[in-house]
Amino acid sequence: MFLCVRTPDPLVVAAWQEHPERKGRPLVIGGQPSERLPVLALSEEARRAGVVEGMPLRQAQQRCPEAIFLPVPAAGGADRVRRALCSALYCFTPAMGEQDGVFFLELDGLLLQWPDRRRLLQAIAVEVETTLRAGAALGLGENLFVSRLVAAHTSWSSTRIVEPHDTAAFLAPLPIRWLPLDEDMGEYLDLLGLKTLGAVRTISRAAWQRQFGAKALAVYDLAGGIDRRPLQPWRPPVRIQETMPLEPPVDNLEALQFIVRGLCDRVGEALRDHALGTRWLEIGLGQDGERPLGLGVRFAYPMTAPPDLFVRVRARLLRARLHAPVDRVTLTARSLEPIYVRQPGLLLRRDGFQESLADAVLRLKEEYRPELVQRAARVETAPPLADRRFRWTSA
Repeated sequence: MFLCVRTPDPLVVAAWQEHPERKGRPLVIGGQPSERLPVLALSEEARRAGVVEGMPLRQAQQRCPEAIFLPVPAAGGADRVRRALCSALYCFTPAMGEQDGVFFLELDGLLLQWPDRRRLLQAIAVEVETTLRAGAALGLGENLFVSRLVAAHTSWSSTRIVEPHDTAAFLAPLPIRWLPLDEDMGEYLDLLGLKTLGAVRTISRAAWQRQFGAKALAVYDLAGGIDRRPLQPWRPPVRIQETMPLEPPVDNLEALQFIVRGLCDRVGEALRDHALGTRWLEIGLGQDGERPLGLGVRFAYPMTAPPDLFVRVRARLLRARLHAPVDRVTLTARSLEPIYVRQPGLLLRRDGFQESLADAVLRLKEEYRPELVQRAARVETAPPLADRRFRWTSA
């Protein structure tokens, strides 16, 4: 079973959090009525007055003269609301995600921890209310599509459950606008008199396929409450950074390498704990009395192992031009990606470290110059001359 959590628009919630006295009043976000701009977000009070997203602001004022019109807030407010809610829901189960502005939780894995489903739904509703300081509509159904429709037909601060055996009866009277139809298909179904999901299911699956093609079978299945789409899980943002202040500052390169090696071990351990690899490792060197120096190391594939990290960081560190003793070293892993099994190395360096061919090419470009690293391709039709048998291109 999936739970859909439908909340007010994050832009509206962010506006409420900045000005709590505006809660309960019709609110329209997008600009002032004198501006030729569309409505981006609105409160439920404005929606009941006939305002909808995308409507010109001047028309919105005509529909709801008492509405408060606000400009688009500074970037970050809506994202902060989304992150806060995702983090709160993630505490119940990692099987949660966001899709098209609503939030989903797969509850099947919570039966042992929450044998009473009603108490679980109540706890989720309280957590959402605490996080947003606003009510939400919760709908429980057997898949993503059904639960979304259940939440859409549930009033704020309420919960509705549609059991699997009640799904067909719940969907049958709903209009076809809830299906992902293109304009042509919607008009055609309307001409045929198929105005509800139940009416769509009066046609056989084979007849539907003959009329609209195999690609439209997913729409037909949705009308019957069949949704095979998996939940795309949300994962909390990960910040992997290790730092070490140096007192007194270090001006010995050998000692600096030893410190960096320890930081690489800690970064690699953190990456492994999160099952992540980094494609970009940022090196920050604080210089006593001078401007900090920022360096970077790029990897051809997500890197996790501390020895792999240190070899590249060491090579970059040896080329750095320090103007003062180093009083702080910071390593930050950027461009994080899921870790995967690395293939055996294709090149063997003099120090015994194995690396892939792509990584070797990238290292050579950094240590020398990119134009000096060339790829050779044999030309089969070339004359037997040494300078024409191969074509050289940038690697």
